[in-house]
Amino acid sequence: MYFIYAILILLALFIIDVIARIYYGRKALHLIENLPSFDVEKIPPQKQAVPFEFQTTDQVTLRGSIYHPDEMPALGVILFCPEISSNHWSAVKYAQGLIDNGYIVVSFDFRNQGESDSLNGYQPMHWVTEYEVDDLEAAVKWIGDQDAFQNLPLGILGISRGGSTTLAALNRLSDIEFVAVDSSFTNDLLITHYLERWARVIVPSFLFKFYPLSQMRKTLDLAIWFSQYKRNCKYINSSNLFEGVSGKQVLMIVGAKDSYVPLRITKQLKKMLGELCFDLWVAPQTSHNGARESYPAEYDSRLVAFFHQMIVAQPATPVSKEVSASVASETEQLDNKNLATNLNENNG
Repeated sequence: MYFIYAILILLALFIIDVIARIYYGRKALHLIENLPSFDVEKIPPQKQAVPFEFQTTDQVTLRGSIYHPDEMPALGVILFCPEISSNHWSAVKYAQGLIDNGYIVVSFDFRNQGESDSLNGYQPMHWVTEYEVDDLEAAVKWIGDQDAFQNLPLGILGISRGGSTTLAALNRLSDIEFVAVDSSFTNDLLITHYLERWARVIVPSFLFKFYPLSQMRKTLDLAIWFSQYKRNCKYINSSNLFEGVSGKQVLMIVGAKDSYVPLRITKQLKKMLGELCFDLWVAPQTSHNGARESYPAEYDSRLVAFFHQMIVAQPATPVSKEVSASVASETEQLDNKNLATNLNENNG
C-alpha cells in the first residue's frame, strides 16, 4: 500500500514539474523573443557611397555601400557590420573617422535587414544565429575577391549584434586580425544575465527551494530550442566561443550606462577573450551604442590608432608622406598596449 502511495506522490511531483516547466518555459520564451526597443537614428542614403551586392552560400542577395576616402590613397579596408535595428547607411555614423583617415569602409545589411533580401521563414532578432555568421563570411569573401582591394589589409568594425556576430565568427575568420566591437555580447552571456535578472521576478520565491538557477537554466534552454524551431534558425550559444582562437586583436567599446549590455557582461567578455582583447574602453556616462555620439573625437582616434596597426606590415601599400608620418608616430604609441591608457584612464 505504501508503495502505491509513493508511486502516486512521485507521479504527482512529476506532473507538477512538467506543468511548471511548461508554464515558466513559455514566460522564458516571451523574454527571449521580446526584442528590446532601441532608439536608433535613421541615416538617409549617402550620395558619396557606391552601392554593391553579393550572394551568400545559400543564394541570399545582400546589399550595402562602399565609402572611399577623399584625396588620399587607401590604407586599408574596414568591413562595417550594423546593429539589428539599423542598416548599412549607418556606417557614416560610426566609421566616418576611419573614412576621413584613409580607410575604405564596406558596409552591408545582413539578411532580412535593411536593403538585403529576406529568407522565408526566418525572423531575425538581437540574438546571433548561424545565418548572420554565414552572411559575414560571405561579405569577407566578397571583399577578398575584389581586385580593387588586393594588397589592402582588412579589419572589421561591428556595432551591437553586428559586433556580436563578428565575435561569434572569430574562429572562422582566419585572415582577419583586427576587430573592433561596440556594445557587443555573446548570446550565452546575455541569456545568463537575463536568467539572473528576471528569474526572481517571474518565479515565486518559494520555488527557488526546489528549482535552483541551474534547473531554471535547463528550462530556459528548452525555451531557446523551441525559439530556434519557431524562427527557423540556430542560435550560437557556445560558452567557449574563443577556444583555440589566436592571432587576433579585439578592441572593445562599451557605454558605462549601457542598460542593455551592462558593463558586467562586457568585463566577463573581456575575461573570456583573454590575450585576444587589445583593450576595453568604457565611455563614461554613455548608453548602448552611444560612445561615438558622446565622444566623437576620442572614438575616432581610438579606432584609427587601432586599425593603423594593420598597415605596419604593408610596405607595398601606397601611402602619402603625411599619412606615413602620422602612422609611424601612432605606431610607436601602440607598444605594450599603452595607447588606450594614454588617451583615457577610464578603461574597464
